[in-house]
Amino acid sequence: MKEDVGWLELLVRDAPAEEFTALGAELSARGRSGPEATATALQLKSLLQQRGQRAGELRALNDIAGRLSTLHDPGEVLAAIVEQARRLLRVDLAYLGLSEQEPEPAMRVAVASGALTTELIGLRVPQSASLAGDVIRNASPRWVSDYRTSAVFRHDETADAAAVSENMRGLLGVPLEVRGRVIGALFACKRSERHFTTDEVALLSGLAAHAAVAIDNARGLERLAAARDELAGRTAELERTVAWNQRLTQLVLRGGGVDDLLTEIASVAAAPVRLVRHDGGGARDVLDHAIATAAADGPADEPIHTTLDDRHLVMRRVMAGHRDFGVLAMTSPVEPSPEDVLVVDQAAPVMALALVAEDAVAEAGRYARDSLLAELLTTSSTDTAGRRQLARRAGLDLTARYFIVVVDPEDGLSATRQRLQRLSWPSGTAMAGCRGQLVVLVPAGQGDVVHHLWQSRQLPTAGLAGPTSPGPEIAECYREAVETMEALTALGLTGAVRTADQLGLFRVLLNHAGRRQIEAAFERALARVRAEEDTRGVPLLETLECFLAEGRRPRPAARALGIHVNTLYQRLTVLDRLIGDRWREPEQALELQLLLRLRHAVTAFDANP
Repeated sequence: MKEDVGWLELLVRDAPAEEFTALGAELSARGRSGPEATATALQLKSLLQQRGQRAGELRALNDIAGRLSTLHDPGEVLAAIVEQARRLLRVDLAYLGLSEQEPEPAMRVAVASGALTTELIGLRVPQSASLAGDVIRNASPRWVSDYRTSAVFRHDETADAAAVSENMRGLLGVPLEVRGRVIGALFACKRSERHFTTDEVALLSGLAAHAAVAIDNARGLERLAAARDELAGRTAELERTVAWNQRLTQLVLRGGGVDDLLTEIASVAAAPVRLVRHDGGGARDVLDHAIATAAADGPADEPIHTTLDDRHLVMRRVMAGHRDFGVLAMTSPVEPSPEDVLVVDQAAPVMALALVAEDAVAEAGRYARDSLLAELLTTSSTDTAGRRQLARRAGLDLTARYFIVVVDPEDGLSATRQRLQRLSWPSGTAMAGCRGQLVVLVPAGQGDVVHHLWQSRQLPTAGLAGPTSPGPEIAECYREAVETMEALTALGLTGAVRTADQLGLFRVLLNHAGRRQIEAAFERALARVRAEEDTRGVPLLETLECFLAEGRRPRPAARALGIHVNTLYQRLTVLDRLIGDRWREPEQALELQLLLRLRHAVTAFDANP
């Protein structure tokens, strides 16, 4: 019993092996026990030491897991992991690598403890080779007793060079795995040959499991912090945007116009801001043209940043629905700040609102002015006081005299008006739509300006009359200009501007008496053709007119009519039967062509009494 107490006392004290051997020798000399007892006691001592070490490692592992959970910075987490790995496994070097997928799958060493050189950090090892590649691809631990001579994995030249620099020999690697995904690997290295035990592999694997969770949590917290910062930044930007937008909107609601907005923008902008309008409003310089060109192909709903020479341009197209008013642009010698971009970006929609309001007011005024002028031009009232008041409300100078220009709106009234508004008219000129035509009242003494404008540009056909005062005679002057314009159109003088006097003989022919004579001449010459046309439903008059207009050439006439040339010959045969075959001779052909043109003019006059 005493010998058992002796053995137990040594085990409790964790006595050195020599004391166990001495006690065994003493007991053996007394004949109380043999060498087997000593061996059993030493085995028990070794087992207790291993279990004590294992318990210590587990306590250390739990302690490490607790400490890792308190770290939020990914860099701190990685540094703590390799330090603990080096300490727990009592190795010379520990390092950790994280997986990358681009440009090809690989592991990049992120942090190390105990490194001799700086070559290890940032080392990129392909997953297709090296011990690290085996660990990550197979998601399981791998170790070699001597890295340099091992043939159990495919060596990589870059990894081998780093191993030589660090004098790596015994090397153990375990995967960092979280939610079934390998995010990297953890390594423990000795600079001498070493056989890693199962317990050591399990210990590093346990540390790697805690480390993978800590890394994933730290990454998540980092993403959360970044998202929170981005949200805070976006919230602040939104608040600035709302405040700036409200400031500009309130200005417009208080009646502020485009100039007021530009003044308000200039008060907060870090550089000059200008509005370049597409309608040509305001003088344009080289910069304006450059801005308009640069913005033409840019997006409609977001800022455009470009450079011109040494200047930075921040531009935003000013649009309302499908209406493109122009470009709001900031010009700066330095890189614009986000605040500068915000100023231009948020000001553009409000500028569009102001322009829409400005156009609405102008359109309302233009409509009222058109109605007043139309009433003045088309009524022959002798109420002098009433007409003077009407002229005054229409914006006319009661003491002035005016030339009246009636323009054929060949492209539509609105388009023709915009086109003519770009011309350099004399001061005091008025413009209005009247009965589907555009009427321009030009102050007397400036009649030559009208002829000059029409000579230098390709403009619609126009009749010119006057000068006249805004009194009762202005209605007759307007009618004369209308008749002149319609006569020019009927005679094919497209793009011309003429007075009634300049029509010469045609003016005589187109008066009331002349119009009756023209109708009678038409009946004598072409009544049978019209009757045949009504009976057969074949456009014989149109065929005759087109054939004459094309110089009596069958093929061009057939193309103009959109029919086959044989069909044209059949119609010409019918015309020969109705009016005789001499109508094709030059003299009679000219008379028929002139008669048809004059009758068109008569028809137009009668349709607009």
